[in-house]
Amino acid sequence: IDDNEVHHLRMLMDEIFGEQNFVTNIVWQARKSVQNDTDISQQHNHILVYAKNRRQEERRLKESNSHIWYTMGGFVFRPLELDKSKFSNPDNDPRGPWKADPFDAPNIRPNLTYPIVNPNTGVEYLPPNGRHWRTEEDKYKALLKDGRIIFGTTGRGKPQLKVFWEEKKDFGEVERTWWGNGAIETYLYDEETEEEILNVDQESAEQWTNYGTTTSAIKMLQQIFETKEKVFETPKPVELIKHIIKLATKNDAIILDSFAGSGTTGHAVLELNYEDEKSNRKFILIEMEDYADAITAERIRRVIKGVPTATNERIKNGLGGTFSYFELGSAIEMEDILKGENLPEYRELARYIFYTATGNEFDESKIDEEKNYIGENDEYEVYLFYKPDIQYLKTTALDLDLAKSLGEYKGKKRLVFAPMKYLDNEYLLQYRIEYCQLPFEIYRFKE
Repeated sequence: IDDNEVHHLRMLMDEIFGEQNFVTNIVWQARKSVQNDTDISQQHNHILVYAKNRRQEERRLKESNSHIWYTMGGFVFRPLELDKSKFSNPDNDPRGPWKADPFDAPNIRPNLTYPIVNPNTGVEYLPPNGRHWRTEEDKYKALLKDGRIIFGTTGRGKPQLKVFWEEKKDFGEVERTWWGNGAIETYLYDEETEEEILNVDQESAEQWTNYGTTTSAIKMLQQIFETKEKVFETPKPVELIKHIIKLATKNDAIILDSFAGSGTTGHAVLELNYEDEKSNRKFILIEMEDYADAITAERIRRVIKGVPTATNERIKNGLGGTFSYFELGSAIEMEDILKGENLPEYRELARYIFYTATGNEFDESKIDEEKNYIGENDEYEVYLFYKPDIQYLKTTALDLDLAKSLGEYKGKKRLVFAPMKYLDNEYLLQYRIEYCQLPFEIYRFKE
């Protein structure tokens, strides 16, 4: 979301999740080009991150297994993969590659403030202003004895902690709040000035990030739809959504996007499943605008099957996968049925009843209105005695004749929806019928 609405969204999210569960505001570089028709060219959007339970997350961050999964009351945050190129072994330490981390940390704590003497120079060091050492003095001495404290590459600087690749690799790295596109500048520690300076050896120092931009997302849609026209005004790039999903979900997660737009979330899930055979993520996309079929769903169809004219190899060859497309029908209100108002058509009610009763997808071709049969699953045959006629609803009841009309028993329970019943329980058992009164039983199954 951009600067115009981020404050409104923040208030809304605070109300839903609670202010205490706000995690961070990630800034994404949404565009690289400069807008010359504004006072200041806006280059970024915001991604607001909330936890279901922030306190639970803070506790888990301190646990020994927190490096594997950061669980936030049901939400999961995975550490980024650690960059091994930052580790080396200039002193041939038998514990393998390592890197030097600062031995100081933010804030002042009296029990973590003490003098450290460089054994090579005799120079005494205290934590920088507003900071403290990372451990108590006894633990520092143990680290020094174990060869885990160094004093710069020449041995003449302030204390630093040796962090070993083998011990750190499973912990990964935490995510940052700036998601830019291009090179990440790295810094080296200067022992003379005791400051960090830009690493001028950029070929080895740069890490490249690509979260995509609005422009790249527009161009990708043009490839998918084989057009030079703009398909969607503000699509999100697949790279961005993939990164969010990888950061926040496990391999078997179900991803819900209630404002699906151009369908980037579904595309991103399909790409992740394509890239990693262990990934079996699923998506639910909801879109209320009139382009839901023509753009949102059509994009998913195309990236699954492939677009022969595309220059992007994945789009060209197709990602594989499947999805089902549903349309939201008119609301079926119990009060209206009771009053005989706005009665739904037979097939409309059949679709609704079958899904709420069985949880299975409805196949309209299976309907046989003459036999009042609307479908079956592994457990049930489902029958519906109904017409959008108030007189029919007042006079139709499940009786012995209707029970016999269901035909030969095939080994499955029979769910029979009807306005009334004139049949004793012994006959219900005999004909393997579970009676469901219209319209009330619809809501029992729905719940």
